[in-house]
Amino acid sequence: MQRLLALLFLGAASAQFNCPDDGFYRDPNQCDKYYDCYRGEVKEKMCPDGLVFDDTQPPKVEQCNYPFIVQCPDGALLQPALPSGIECPRQNGYFEHEDPSNCREYYECTTGLPVLRECARGLVFDEFTGTCQWQSAGFRSGCVDRVHVLADGFSCPNSTQIHTNGQELDHKRYVNPNDCRFFYVCQDGKDPREVGCPQGTVFNGEKLICDAPENVLECANYYPADFN
Repeated sequence: MQRLLALLFLGAASAQFNCPDDGFYRDPNQCDKYYDCYRGEVKEKMCPDGLVFDDTQPPKVEQCNYPFIVQCPDGALLQPALPSGIECPRQNGYFEHEDPSNCREYYECTTGLPVLRECARGLVFDEFTGTCQWQSAGFRSGCVDRVHVLADGFSCPNSTQIHTNGQELDHKRYVNPNDCRFFYVCQDGKDPREVGCPQGTVFNGEKLICDAPENVLECANYYPADFN
């Protein structure tokens, strides 16, 4: 009985919409509802949760988009949210991290499945534009710059590093004590990444370059004698 009443209600709502022509038109009161008009017939449709109908496209184009791309009028309605965990308040969209002090990380949600993304250093995520913005612009407050630690426990030391050419390195490099071929790169001095030298070479912690094993005393026998 309830399903029948719902279908009757939708049919009545569709019947009230006057199609200006064949095409797709957004509901005047609800941003994620739209109508498919064809030869005098009207079908009511809904965008996936978190998206709104893109009425900036020509009427012949049926497209839903993110609300930060298509403006929804103040006071307009949206369908009830279908959250998926704490990461996705709606099934689709870009959302702030659940920790309000973590301004660099955010979630990209697609059909309720979150993917953790991260803004570059110096930027913060702005949910209203769905993009990373300069932190200095004041889009977010209460942000805490976190120290990133790799799975093996390495984090970037707070120190200056000078290359053999006398220039200070923006992306500092550090020896991996567990493997001669691999080393750590600290992007902008703070974000650690593990990087490997090409086969046949090892990392020279004095020159801060990939070098022949015989030039690094502790790594001279890293490769087997028959290695080509």
